[in-house]
Amino acid sequence: MEKIKVRGIIIREYDAGESDKRLNIFCKGYGRLLVYARGAKKPTSKYLACAQMFTYADFILVKGRGFYSLAGADIIESFYPLREDYDRLIAAYQAAEVCEKTLWDDLESDKLLLLLLKTLVHLCKGALPPAQVSAVFLHRFFDVFGLRPQTKNCTICNAPPIGGAHICAEGIACKTHKPARAVFVSDAGLKALNYMLDTSLNESFSFTASERAINELTAAAKLLWETHFENKLC
Repeated sequence: MEKIKVRGIIIREYDAGESDKRLNIFCKGYGRLLVYARGAKKPTSKYLACAQMFTYADFILVKGRGFYSLAGADIIESFYPLREDYDRLIAAYQAAEVCEKTLWDDLESDKLLLLLLKTLVHLCKGALPPAQVSAVFLHRFFDVFGLRPQTKNCTICNAPPIGGAHICAEGIACKTHKPARAVFVSDAGLKALNYMLDTSLNESFSFTASERAINELTAAAKLLWETHFENKLC
């Protein structure tokens, strides 16, 4: 039987009977893989620790028909601190949900994997508000996915926005040209948005913004998600 070694993170887990689990693992070079972890729910299982949500590890998998079986793992990071704070845990689940809903099986998406890992690292550190980390993740996700809206000038009159702008799937619109379905973002929010999109991934999380600006960016990200994917985020 063919064995492969992959590095990845568990982005969803399901119960499979009384003692087994099914895992969706986001793997470097492979994308999303469906993995069957036999006996992983048993207290004495050798897979008990490595078959947990958010576990980042080097997994040994045996290839089957339409799925893989877990044969071993070396844990790199468990991201356990996420479980100690409700808001950070919810933000982590949201990021994992976005990945799980948009990935294709066996199709590489390493840029998104790196974004997810950086997001979980910042959530674990606890230095930044969870809402800020989530906003960065979501807007960088749209960039990675090729859905980044135009955020510099009004998409209708091409003028730079003054006093904030309305944002929709196509981009920003000045106050004069409000789209039918849009979210208003203040000047501070636009400044933060362009910073997080134009800087490197490592730098994109580190900025200072008011709670109001972060709430605006969160609302804008949710609108973009609902427009492009026609469902709501958790």
